[in-house]
Amino acid sequence: MSLSIDGVSIRALSAAIPEDVMTLGDFAALFGEKEVQRIAKSTGIHQVRVANRLSTVDLCAAAARALFDTADIDPASIDGLVLVTQTPDSLMPASSALLAERLGLKKALAAFDLNFGCSGYVYGLFQAAMLIKAGGCRRVLVCTGDVISKLLNPEDRHVRLVFGDAATCTLLESGDQALGFAFNTDGAGAQYLNTALDYTPSVTSRVQASGLYMDGGQVMNFALEKVPAAINAFIREQGIDPERVPFYLLHQANKFMLDYLAKKLGVAQAKVPIEVADVGNTGPSSIPLMICKRHASEDLRQDNLIACGFGVGLSIGIAHLSLRDAHLIAPVEVPALPN
Repeated sequence: MSLSIDGVSIRALSAAIPEDVMTLGDFAALFGEKEVQRIAKSTGIHQVRVANRLSTVDLCAAAARALFDTADIDPASIDGLVLVTQTPDSLMPASSALLAERLGLKKALAAFDLNFGCSGYVYGLFQAAMLIKAGGCRRVLVCTGDVISKLLNPEDRHVRLVFGDAATCTLLESGDQALGFAFNTDGAGAQYLNTALDYTPSVTSRVQASGLYMDGGQVMNFALEKVPAAINAFIREQGIDPERVPFYLLHQANKFMLDYLAKKLGVAQAKVPIEVADVGNTGPSSIPLMICKRHASEDLRQDNLIACGFGVGLSIGIAHLSLRDAHLIAPVEVPALPN
């Protein structure tokens, strides 16, 4: 079932990406030229952004500062902070608290983390919209950020050539627009995309995280089978005329999947923007990062946009939103930290 939350508007979006990259040439030296070209041809990814010593909070702070400066937003006006991440700076305290301190936000602030992956951006928008609708907040920052490269097996070409690091920041505030939402979660698919934690007691009492595991075939099957049906059902329930949807803002998994989803949705490929070539799959940051990368054309500043994130969970999050009045800010590059 879908729902709508009115009285909320999206004010601005920003993004931050690490300066450091790994290119096809770098990967060819590790995995062989032929294999790397094969993967790149299907994914449309030619380099990925790598955080190295940068953390999730480092990247999110850079994105938030770009938003404050470019959109002329007073940090003291922020009432809520939602940080969507799978790679927090620490298990305790929440990285949202660390980010709030880094940004100098006021202490009278509702701040919390959401542990979600590729559908996480929609979940973050949902949480922010509810905070505003309930009257507890007037302005809420939704930050997404992951340094997922730190979880990748260096010998697994199927993930190393695909996943990149990034962060984004979206400002929601009280306004005259409405956002629609729908969600689907199937925990039975957890085995296909996961990072396990080991709490086994030891002398050092350290929690150990396994590397990211992905069964690409199963995740692909889930996306192609479930996502188009979920989007079509959402559009019907929201009473939206499909002909009036200018763009479908889908999770930027890879070019092959996005092209195939456009075909399954029965829409022109031009209605499904793709921006993965120089950043890779950035998980919950992929949708807002794609939007920011298209800031110059401003073609996305329209009503009746459908956003859909899908993946780890396995889960789907769908939103009906408007960027008509949003300030879209070019991604900033974050310099590498010295060794």
